[in-house]
Amino acid sequence: MFKNQKTPWKRKDLQYFSASLKIGTQLIWFFILVFLPWLFPQIINIQNRTLLTVNIILALITSIFYEFLKYIFNKKKKNIQWVLNMQFLSDVLLLTWFLHIFGRINGPLFILYLFTIMESAFNLSVFLPNVVVAVAVLATASEFFLLIFQNEIIFNTYTFLQLFIRLASLVFMRHIAILLAQKFILEQREKGKVEENVSNLGEVTRKLEQANNRFKNLDKQKDEFISMAAHELRAPMTAIKGYVTMVLEGDTGEISEKARDYLLDAKNINDRLIRLVNNMLNVSKIEAGKIAYQEEVDYLSSLVRSIYSQFAPEAERKGLIYTLSIPAKIKDKIKADSDRIQEVIGNIISNAIKYTERGYVKVKLTQSDKNKVRFEAEDSGPGISIEEQRNLFKKFHRVESNVGKTTGTGLGLYISKLIIERFGGEVGIKSEVGKGSIFWFELPLEN
Repeated sequence: MFKNQKTPWKRKDLQYFSASLKIGTQLIWFFILVFLPWLFPQIINIQNRTLLTVNIILALITSIFYEFLKYIFNKKKKNIQWVLNMQFLSDVLLLTWFLHIFGRINGPLFILYLFTIMESAFNLSVFLPNVVVAVAVLATASEFFLLIFQNEIIFNTYTFLQLFIRLASLVFMRHIAILLAQKFILEQREKGKVEENVSNLGEVTRKLEQANNRFKNLDKQKDEFISMAAHELRAPMTAIKGYVTMVLEGDTGEISEKARDYLLDAKNINDRLIRLVNNMLNVSKIEAGKIAYQEEVDYLSSLVRSIYSQFAPEAERKGLIYTLSIPAKIKDKIKADSDRIQEVIGNIISNAIKYTERGYVKVKLTQSDKNKVRFEAEDSGPGISIEEQRNLFKKFHRVESNVGKTTGTGLGLYISKLIIERFGGEVGIKSEVGKGSIFWFELPLEN
């Protein structure tokens, strides 16, 4: 996807290109001055040849000297702009001397000024083209008027037009060089911003990873604490349930009806606490993949009847109409962990009774299609909004309107969803505020 994407020039790359171009040009001129007179001795006289050779050697020495300075400054990460300015000022002055020695500044080699102006753009400066143009304009105009003063050329329309074209070409090339320099500078700044953003992004990513690791450790410690606390709580609560059951069954002698009611309330509350503790233990095991499922063929109707009867006393105590509907010829043979499915049924019925103050709780089985059996618990409670339904099966989520009114951890429905989906089923809710709720799940039939 990045094949055709343009990569911004780097300042060092542009400087190396400029330096290579400059030194290469100077070496070419040096060899021309050395070998050309041997082939064409009439072109350059001995005196001019010596001066030109000295000029080229000085240009090479200054170029190498300034490149060495730039290397030192770049290595120490110092600003090299003043070095670039001095280098180009030296180059332009040496070029002016070179052109004067070679013939005339206004001769055909005047084009070297144009190349020098363009070269200045590669150093990411809008100041350098102005320096080159200023020296070139001053030298060209001075020599032009000097030649007129010495009567070597005649001032007329042709010579004026010639001077105007040369000066205009210098100004025009200056504009091109400045535009090119601005383009390189803009690309360099954008590249710097990108590198800074990438650096900042890397730092943010590192901090997020550290925070994420801390949260993972805290979450692990929380799960370990919940698991330990749940284990410690389950044993005494199970013992309390056993003692209360013994008293209710008359093992300790006859008890009054009032005492029986109190004990039934205590048993129901204890059963609810046991379910909460089991939920806390189960969620850690399920998420860690440590829970062992015992898959066996069973009938959902028998599991529903068993759990339904356990909640009858609690529904009766609240004065609710509590009914069970199972068709006589329903197909309800499933393959799942019976204990886990009963846990799901218990969570759903418990919630229906807990959040319904008056009215009814209707439990029923239906045949959703020929391959599935459906469990439903319908209540006449307050109902749940569409917004709340979206988060209802999430971990630790509780309906906002019920927080503080009833006890709970927000784990029951989350665990129920994990268990039902583990055996290839679905779980859901149909509800409307003020019109009650229907919690349901479907499981595939065992053929």
